[in-house]
Amino acid sequence: GTGAGARDARSRSKMLVQKMLVQTPLTPPGLGADVVMPSINEDTPTTTSFEARALELLRLGDNARALELLEGADKLNIRLVNMLFTALIGTGVGVDAAAVRAQQACAAHGIAPNASIFNNILAALDKAGPPEAVLAWLAKMRAAVPVTTTAANIALKAHLQRRDFGAAAELLRSMMKRAAGADYPPPPNEMSFNTVISALGDAAQPERAESVLSTMIDAGFTASPVTFTATIAAFAKQSRPADAARVLKRMLAARLQPDTWCFNAVLSAYANAADPEGARATLANFEARAAEECPNAAPDLVSYNTLMLACARGGRPAEAEAAFQKLLARGLVPNEVSYSTAISAHARAGNAAAAQGWLDKMTAAGIAPDAVAFNAACSAHARLGDAAAALRCVDAMRAAGVEPTASTHAILVNALVKAGQLDAASASLQALLVAGERLSAPTFNTLISAYGKAGRRPDAEAAFSAMLAANVRPSLVTYNALASVYALEGDIDAAEAAVHAASQRGFAPDRFTYAALFNACEALPARDRRRRAVPHVTALLSSRVELTERLRRSSARLLGDDSFAALLKSHRGSGGGGAATRAAQRPRASPSLRVEAPEFVPTGAEGAEGGGCSAGAAAEAGEDDGWTEVQTSRRGGRRGKAKPPPAAAASATIRKEKPPPPRTSTAPQPSAPSPVRLAGVPLTRSKSNRARLLELAQSVAAAEAGDAEGGSPASGDGQRGSMRSRSVSSNLADALTVPPAVPLTRSAASELAITLGDDMRLE
Repeated sequence: GTGAGARDARSRSKMLVQKMLVQTPLTPPGLGADVVMPSINEDTPTTTSFEARALELLRLGDNARALELLEGADKLNIRLVNMLFTALIGTGVGVDAAAVRAQQACAAHGIAPNASIFNNILAALDKAGPPEAVLAWLAKMRAAVPVTTTAANIALKAHLQRRDFGAAAELLRSMMKRAAGADYPPPPNEMSFNTVISALGDAAQPERAESVLSTMIDAGFTASPVTFTATIAAFAKQSRPADAARVLKRMLAARLQPDTWCFNAVLSAYANAADPEGARATLANFEARAAEECPNAAPDLVSYNTLMLACARGGRPAEAEAAFQKLLARGLVPNEVSYSTAISAHARAGNAAAAQGWLDKMTAAGIAPDAVAFNAACSAHARLGDAAAALRCVDAMRAAGVEPTASTHAILVNALVKAGQLDAASASLQALLVAGERLSAPTFNTLISAYGKAGRRPDAEAAFSAMLAANVRPSLVTYNALASVYALEGDIDAAEAAVHAASQRGFAPDRFTYAALFNACEALPARDRRRRAVPHVTALLSSRVELTERLRRSSARLLGDDSFAALLKSHRGSGGGGAATRAAQRPRASPSLRVEAPEFVPTGAEGAEGGGCSAGAAAEAGEDDGWTEVQTSRRGGRRGKAKPPPAAAASATIRKEKPPPPRTSTAPQPSAPSPVRLAGVPLTRSKSNRARLLELAQSVAAAEAGDAEGGSPASGDGQRGSMRSRSVSSNLADALTVPPAVPLTRSAASELAITLGDDMRLE
């Protein structure tokens, strides 16, 4: 009875399948944007109409029917298991549960899971799962099948999402040094480096992003326009247009053609730096290059919108309007970003009438204003302290069916503060909290700062406590505002505690941080000022914060003109300082800045005596963390076909430490050592700086050979020459090892570049 029932069920299932089968050509994988499509390059050479039907249903997004079809099949192969996994994900099944069911299907049908199924699982976890789940499944993959480069790249991204830069560096380095015939790790590809470069850009570490680019090129790998553009974007995010333009020049020197996305990244650097002149000059070069050399890389709507943004941030509303007219003259159609940027340009200039006029133009053009446009118009009234007009703007926003955002609430609170209505602003904030509205740090920052200026320290601390209770993450501005509150009262302990809490949150001090600390020191009795100020001035000079004229004057007042001048000279002379000489550079994150701190309670009792910034981020910012800022002598990698950038290009770069060039002794050597050779491997031509790398190896070998023979030159010159050689050898003892006989797949110079990168770190 049971067997007959099972046979009847299978018969009905086959009949249902036969009715649903449609003869259609096989659709290539990847057509569904959000569907993890199975690979068709498996060991079964043919594709049945059943598979074609299942794949067609997945392509159409009909995951439920695809799942029904696949679960009713008598026999599955690895391609169908991949489709089953995709259908399960598409019907809302969790990735882990879908992966388990796919594995169960493999076991039930006698199929050995292969790399494609693991790649699909990892790709799905990369989109929806925590990075820890990705790493756990990678371990399962290693135990079952050889790990692919695609899987290793996903693992790289997981390490970086966890901010485990050391693990990411180790994985990428081992991929670069992969031994011939090894199953793990797989060799890297361009996306491996791009993933790391992108993550470093997001982590505000553009120098390290560029160092990965340098390592990639020096090791003989090909950097494409996407890789260079990701590096440019890393500097753009930190408002460093000069460095972004420098990387662009480096790209051009490598004979790679920049595309529209690349030029727009450079433009965004000027926009973030509020430099309309630089943005305009870059766009002019962009237009000329498109006309003369690259007609397929012409400026687009984003280009002109970015120019408008640069003008808006630079306080040039008339020039922003001119850029809008140029956009129209190019035959481009402005969008909501174009109009919102024009509104913002006038709002920043305090011209509420003009901002409202552009909002009306936007509506007349048939473009419905969004929250960004309404917020920009509302901020124009807030800047003038016209709270009533700002409220009317918000009412119009709601009438248009646009819900207020966290920025809207921050603007309203700011309008009330500007109008001098602190109690009304506090009441409005409390009402928003009770209503459960989504709030952001600027909403609280404005009120904290206003309370501080009004001498209402308890109210400022209460606003900060309410911020923490609402689970709103404080920003550096928040802690600077608190430090300023305490500075006005001369409470240096509380100000230092606020700055230390900021460093534990991952924020490096900026010029406003040091200004608050200096103000707190200046409010102290004369006998205590210098003692408490010295650590902070020292930290400032050791950091990469610009030494503005205001900070310079404050430092001189606190330490005395002569003492400050001597301290400044000592930092410049040692090469460890240079805040005044590195004004364009930004603070770099130190290991301590990545530690999540317990919530800061502003009691003023947590500041260490005389600790200052040296107890937190500022002191550690100047410590050697294993990275060196190196400019590669190689102008470019092997030319490759330029690939269009992906929708969200992952990128990142690992920088290696490079030792100083060896000094050549002029003294006669006891004996001439034989040249360094990599045994059994012919030296092939390389585009990296082969001569420099091999010269370095020769110098180390010469030093070691001299030591081995035990000869100590008798002459003084010979002694100095021997000391120089030993210095080179000792400096590189841990960094350089030349394997006696390693089969190289790259050129000798490229392999040596990888060897020198053994101590490459991302942390």
